[in-house]
Amino acid sequence: MVRILLLPLDERPCNARFPAMMAEECGGYELIMPPRELLGDQKQPASVEAVAQWLKENFGGCDYAVLSIDMLVYGGIVPSRLHQLGAEQCRAQLGLLRQLRAEHPQVKIFAFSLILRAPAYNSAEEEPDYYETYGARLCRLGVLRDKRERGLASRPEAEELRALEQELPAAVTKDFCGRRAVNHAVNERAVELLHENILDFLVIPLDDCAEYGWAAAEQRALRAEILQAGESGRVYLYSGADEVGCVLTARAVNHSRGRTPAVYLQYSSVYGPLVTPKYEDRPLGENLKWQIAAAGGRTAASPEAADLILMVNAPTAGGERMAEAGTKGERWDASYAGCRCLPDFVASLRAYLGEKPVALADLAAANGGDDELMRMLAREGLLPRLASYAAWNTAANAAGTCIAHAMLRERAAERSLFTAHRILEDWAYQADIRQRAAELAKSVGCTLDRGEGENQLAAFAQRELEQYLARWALPGPACIERVGFPWHRFFEIDLSLKSAR
Repeated sequence: MVRILLLPLDERPCNARFPAMMAEECGGYELIMPPRELLGDQKQPASVEAVAQWLKENFGGCDYAVLSIDMLVYGGIVPSRLHQLGAEQCRAQLGLLRQLRAEHPQVKIFAFSLILRAPAYNSAEEEPDYYETYGARLCRLGVLRDKRERGLASRPEAEELRALEQELPAAVTKDFCGRRAVNHAVNERAVELLHENILDFLVIPLDDCAEYGWAAAEQRALRAEILQAGESGRVYLYSGADEVGCVLTARAVNHSRGRTPAVYLQYSSVYGPLVTPKYEDRPLGENLKWQIAAAGGRTAASPEAADLILMVNAPTAGGERMAEAGTKGERWDASYAGCRCLPDFVASLRAYLGEKPVALADLAAANGGDDELMRMLAREGLLPRLASYAAWNTAANAAGTCIAHAMLRERAAERSLFTAHRILEDWAYQADIRQRAAELAKSVGCTLDRGEGENQLAAFAQRELEQYLARWALPGPACIERVGFPWHRFFEIDLSLKSAR
């Protein structure tokens, strides 16, 4: 039995449950994770002292360790955006990794540490309170400063930058930039620990990023340090965040098996690999290669040379033109109709089935599945034959989850409960039920209030999901145990399934 210790990014299902559900289907692997109560609650950070103690107590009994540095240092992903820690305080917390390496040299350590995001909208749900008022302008400030540093700012942009710097309150800019500097110092220290062989592999994902901005500038600085250290083969920087725990768990499994799975990519559109998805900084085709490599695999030049096929339902337009799940297909950008042929894509998927394990990364829209494609597959009875599926949140989140799960499954011919889980949440809930639940809440004056109102909305979501199970043949067979709202919002659910066998 190979034992993998996982310190997740936070307590949400995507970080704390998805890897465990995948590992259950793997066979011969045990995933060791902290108890839920140790992991904090959205803006409430986990106790880093308790996390450190848990690591000390459990590290020696594992073969691999997948570690979120954001959890270790700040107590989670949202606390990484809110803390008032100093750089030396954070570096001291990272000293635990040196101690663990010295005491347990046999453990392979795969770590990840995020580049702090700067969303392009006003909301304090996951950011400091001032982001409710100044968020979009802080994001724009980063874009303009980055362009100026690269010598790409036009004269109007230079004037806009000067005006923004005067307009934003000095205290807000100081707090925001100060925290970014501390988090950047933590990432620099993580690279140093990799170079010192305290870590074996490191991913530095860019969370909710773009071509220009704060994250892009910090990525360039880190990239220069990585190149100088000669470590570009062991430190990967690419778009992503919440899927990385799954990806590095797959890397541990592949390493233990001595395998480098070959993945053939087939896109729904000729534009697919060239489009830069919303919330990301590079073309989709390049980010997929980084994720496959981070999971311990490689791309294949042909289906015949591949161990598995990844069907990529890709966006045909990037940035703000990229579709959002839950909006009607006829309201999507015209390129979705004119620049992809879904019947051909479905025919190709069907032809691969039985020859190779086939996974579907449904990335055409942000934040949920493509209803048109999924109904086509369901009507032809193809959903139960998928080795893996994902469509949640960003393209990187969904693709990384799908790649990791497909690699982890040794017996792809068997139906997967986790695949059913993803189809129900990513397609049924996120692309359909989520919007209707929000409308219901508004019409009856019900809220996600941690009380009876939330229970009523969870019951509604469960009934609607059960109708999907009854109508469409899904992998499984499965039955729904419960539905919850982990952060008391409609954006995601905590869905519990069990086998109906």
